[in-house]
Amino acid sequence: MANGLTYRDLVRQVKQLSKEIARDTSAHRALAELLKQEAQDTLRVAEQISTLKVDSATVAETSEVARLMNGLSEAAVSYATTAEEAGRQAQAAGEQARTDHNGIQEANDRSPVEMADRTWYTQE
Repeated sequence: MANGLTYRDLVRQVKQLSKEIARDTSAHRALAELLKQEAQDTLRVAEQISTLKVDSATVAETSEVARLMNGLSEAAVSYATTAEEAGRQAQAAGEQARTDHNGIQEANDRSPVEMADRTWYTQE
């Protein structure tokens, strides 16, 4: 754990991380869908130029671009899926922090005795 990290800081940072992951995952999914549509359009273009008797090298290159774009789309979906799992793990870490430490924080908040400076509690 980082130096000087308090329970409240931990919960806040984990919550923020979870939100950022969700936002970024949504953006990756949107990008993946856009790439998939563009790949389909590019493949249609390849088929259309093929019927127009465009040279076979150009048709093949256009088809290859469509295939590569489709691969990028699949990679973006895979990345988003992995990021969603990271978001779930961040939420689980936040829940674990609340489970493990919230009782201590509540007891501290209710205590009529003022806590000593944190440096007093450090181990030498």
